[in-house]
Amino acid sequence: MAVIKEIAEQEKARLQAGIRNELHLYREGSFLRAYDWSAWLACRYLHEFKVNKRRFKGAEEPVVYIGFPEASLMKWMPDGVTQTVVDEKHLMLKLPELMLSDDAETIVQNYTEWHDAIPLTEGKERTRRDHGGEAPTADAEPATLTAIMQRILAFPIESKSPLESMTFLAEVKQKLAALI
Repeated sequence: MAVIKEIAEQEKARLQAGIRNELHLYREGSFLRAYDWSAWLACRYLHEFKVNKRRFKGAEEPVVYIGFPEASLMKWMPDGVTQTVVDEKHLMLKLPELMLSDDAETIVQNYTEWHDAIPLTEGKERTRRDHGGEAPTADAEPATLTAIMQRILAFPIESKSPLESMTFLAEVKQKLAALI
């Protein structure tokens, strides 16, 4: 797969060239991602996805992107859209001209307004650095054995992701180590 910097440059080039019917998707595990211009096309013509904007290493400007499970692509694909496999990590969807009713200038203006309105999301590394090197914790309770046990019992593990559960476990382990 191309690096984010290359993808962002390709998206910018497609926008400037007026290529408005090609939506490029990149496989990342079992997910597909679209960046910048392709992300806007996906949100406008396929589905209203959750949009993120962040800085990536090597990219000059913040990059907007969307992502979704590859298995759900077919349920959002409108009639007349053709799919081309560019390579094993890259798909291209070609939108029919009938869908693109606005003139090129209006489409570019709509894209620019959309792109500029998306707030920049800070990465987790920056959040930790901003808090003195430690991840902020939700509780300010004293670390007693009883308090730790109550926190474990109150943790809703069935509704948490594996990563959230591992993070919680690491915090509990750290508090127990401080007590012992």
